Amino acid sequence: MEKMQCLAAFLLATSAAFTRASPVNVPECTLEPLTKDHGVKVFYTTSRVANGCTSQGPTDPSLEVHLLFLRFSSPSELFSLQINVSASAEKANRRSMFVTTRCMVQGANIETQQTNLSSSSEELLQQTKKDHGGISSFAELENPRQIHFHLDGEPSSNQDCVPEKNFNADPYLEFEVASDNVKGCPSSSGNPQKEAHIVWLQQDPQGSSPQSVDLNIEQNCDEGEPENQLPTLLVLKSHTGVTWNIGQMFDSLKFLVSGKYTMKKFGAVQMPGVDLPDSKEGLLAESRSKEFAFVASYTEITSAKSITLKLERVCGRQATPVTEKPQMEGVSLESFMQGLITTWKPWRCLDSGIEITLAKDYLRQALFENVTKVTDVTLQDRSCKATDNNTHFILRSKLRECSTYLERDVVVKNQLVFSLHLLPGEIMVPFECDLPEKVFLQLYPSPDFGSEPTTVVEVNKATYVQVQFRTTDLRAQLQIEDCSLQTADKTSSQLLIGGGKPLSYSATFLDSPSSTISRFSFVYKSGEEQWAASPATLLCKLHLHSQLHGDHYNETSLEMTFKTSSTPSHSLGIGTVLGITFGAFLIGVLLTAALWYIYSHTHIPGPMAKMQPVAENPPASESSSTNHSIGSTQSTPCSTSSMA
Repeated sequence: MEKMQCLAAFLLATSAAFTRASPVNVPECTLEPLTKDHGVKVFYTTSRVANGCTSQGPTDPSLEVHLLFLRFSSPSELFSLQINVSASAEKANRRSMFVTTRCMVQGANIETQQTNLSSSSEELLQQTKKDHGGISSFAELENPRQIHFHLDGEPSSNQDCVPEKNFNADPYLEFEVASDNVKGCPSSSGNPQKEAHIVWLQQDPQGSSPQSVDLNIEQNCDEGEPENQLPTLLVLKSHTGVTWNIGQMFDSLKFLVSGKYTMKKFGAVQMPGVDLPDSKEGLLAESRSKEFAFVASYTEITSAKSITLKLERVCGRQATPVTEKPQMEGVSLESFMQGLITTWKPWRCLDSGIEITLAKDYLRQALFENVTKVTDVTLQDRSCKATDNNTHFILRSKLRECSTYLERDVVVKNQLVFSLHLLPGEIMVPFECDLPEKVFLQLYPSPDFGSEPTTVVEVNKATYVQVQFRTTDLRAQLQIEDCSLQTADKTSSQLLIGGGKPLSYSATFLDSPSSTISRFSFVYKSGEEQWAASPATLLCKLHLHSQLHGDHYNETSLEMTFKTSSTPSHSLGIGTVLGITFGAFLIGVLLTAALWYIYSHTHIPGPMAKMQPVAENPPASESSSTNHSIGSTQSTPCSTSSMA
């Protein structure tokens, strides 16, 4: 339990789970070479030499001959150098000769041969081969502070020692160097309240074999302790195959580590690192984004087995006696879990949602299974439970579900809730992660941009456009360079914006709420009636600037549809007018024909139209008289014939 509590406290002190805050208002960092007055020194050990080679050795099989050609920036450093030679049991009685400059070589059965300082490395190599009939190894070193040479193993199979640049002399040679490539930002420091130290180890992966690097950081005082313990960020960049073994540290230190890392103080439990940028500018920006804008040192190292940072501090405070830390029952376990999970960062945030994967083996090692173990994991909403597939706890959730909060539409926040075996209550670990950078192009029907986005553009009506650059960088900027409407037939295409300025009479830039959002409006007017919806594309070219990626360009597009307004137009086209006229003429002709037809089939001709109504029962004389009258008035051929 005591070991777990100690590890919990250490995790909290060294965790890189930084709180998000507003950007620091300080000048940009411009790296400059540091001098000894700046109080930062970087030392490292390596086996990578400027030139080197190995071969079968001299003609005498009982003798090994090793040539060390040493070059120094200051000649005085030569006389303080020591070469320590060790040997395995098999080589303890073997004769070994070191051909080198005037320096001290310590070791059993060692012979030394001084060389001419004015000779070149090639001259010395050829002379040594001539004197001894061959050579076992050759190494050219620059500014070494200490050299460790180990005599072990079988001789090389190479017939001749042919020097190679950037030669790897592992495992028989290792030396310490004080880096002369330490830079920093002293001119931008002012009175810093925090400082960062960045180390970029640039050695290439060595196949599939693991690589480990020891890392120590020391604060030096002649007496007493530093007056002020500045919060310090240590950024360790390497390829992902490196494991950093972090040793001596101090309480106010936080760190960001790529690859994996262990803390020697607590055994061999490996912690997963984080992804760090692959450029100097990106690493500086990463430090700044964590509110450590003052970079006290930046060092690039080509190859190393161990690295030590020595920081000179202002001293004066009396040394505090070391006492055993008090036991923190009930608090330390929660602190341990928070430090463990926030350092591990097992989550991933995407537009599709949150995914969290917790390896059960890792949890068992970290929690020391004889003390307790995790039995259940949920999000802040207890109904969102992790699935257990025997090897991992897996949690998946959509954004804005399970009590997830989305800050500025880019920072996802929630809590992990752990239930532990045989312990009451729960342990809550708040976490946050960033959604990936993305550009959004959206259309809105109203100038308040408050409604849901649309993909429909109404012809002859204003459409409102918003382009947004989603990023955690509060100082990022977005500018629209070009925007155009592309129609299917290309005859009605319109260039709205060009060179950052409106080109269409209907395009107008609008006020935007931030530097990562740009808004404008336009009106699409078509020369022909749009009786049905027609497709089109809004295409925009953007200029983006961010601290992590610098200046770059991005193209984005949105598929949309033109649609006529529901309100009738005040003017009619010639086709419409001709159609209405022809329709009216046709209706008139048909109506006239119908009336003529009715008239021609219902009209009675001549005097019949003047006849009076006939009584139902007229007298006989009247009937005869009437008939006679009718017969005498019809002057027709038929009536004449009847009279005859």
